[in-house]
Amino acid sequence: MATRDYYNVLGVDRRASHDEIKRAYRELARRWHPDRNQQDAQAETRFKDISEAYRTLSEPERRTRYDRLGPLYTEDGRPPRPEDLNEVVGTVWSNLSLWRRRRGKRGEDLRYTASVSLEEVANGTSKQIEVPRFVRCDTCDGGGADPDGGSEECSVCRGTGRASGPRLFRTSCYHCSGAGRITTKRCPTCDGDGRRGLSDTLLVKVPAGVTTGQKLKISGKGNAGRHGSEEGGDLFVIVSVADHPLFRRRGDDVVVSLPLSFRELCLGAEVDVPTLESSTTIRIPPGSPPGKVLRLSGRGLTKVGRTQRGDLHVELDLELPAGLTQTATSELQAWDDGLPASAHPLRVQFDKHVQDRDR
Repeated sequence: MATRDYYNVLGVDRRASHDEIKRAYRELARRWHPDRNQQDAQAETRFKDISEAYRTLSEPERRTRYDRLGPLYTEDGRPPRPEDLNEVVGTVWSNLSLWRRRRGKRGEDLRYTASVSLEEVANGTSKQIEVPRFVRCDTCDGGGADPDGGSEECSVCRGTGRASGPRLFRTSCYHCSGAGRITTKRCPTCDGDGRRGLSDTLLVKVPAGVTTGQKLKISGKGNAGRHGSEEGGDLFVIVSVADHPLFRRRGDDVVVSLPLSFRELCLGAEVDVPTLESSTTIRIPPGSPPGKVLRLSGRGLTKVGRTQRGDLHVELDLELPAGLTQTATSELQAWDDGLPASAHPLRVQFDKHVQDRDR
């Protein structure tokens, strides 16, 4: 299928003679030959397009068939397949939308990972980040040409930026990429790219309740567009919530493990526990078993886009004493020996089941 206007590729009129087509091909082939443009990644593609266009327009029979069929033209003369027709329809829609966009190539999107603490997630925060990106060149105003006579009007499209030919082919001019002008001398600042690099300082608003992997989009703060395009890319800030030494996240709830002594669990106590903002004092009921969870309502994380907050769950853990002295060990043994069997009903029940199995 012919996806380009061959006349526009060679830069000739549709009524051009065979000699004019041949002369245009030779000039373009010399200009874009890959051996002469080893630093230009587009040279090989352009050389192939030029050769394909000349192969068709240089032979009268092929040229006649191309003029008649337009985008449905094939070099081997076979009729279009259903998938070829779908491709043509796609070309039509692409061409219709092309002129709704500004000329030039849209800038690339960028990604940046920002680390936030759990405390910052609780209430939201603003993070100052340094993002290396490309911005529009001030010297050439993004055009890529030396402002001192570094460009001239495109002779093919006569400055319109549009390709001539059938409506399905009316896209940007092949030779100036829709700019309407040809760069004859590159901008000394950006070397023709139309952009310059810098490290940009940006302030990112991180909403409360975000999770790891969530994307925050900052429109227009990606790379600037190439060759004068005013459509810049976007910056996507990827949130990474850092691990916390005290808290574990469970959705919008937060869990903290509270180590307690045997005495505190048995007799009860008042203990200071951390929250995401500061700390608070809670009362441990006497006889609390290890693993019991106390819930502090509304002390968790804010739900995204809402004012409601999750809860803070305090898990009670028994911390066994380490490094007991001989005296402490003897006193602990004597204390345990003095306890009645009814003080450990679960152990009594467990031992009874074991004895019943052994009978």
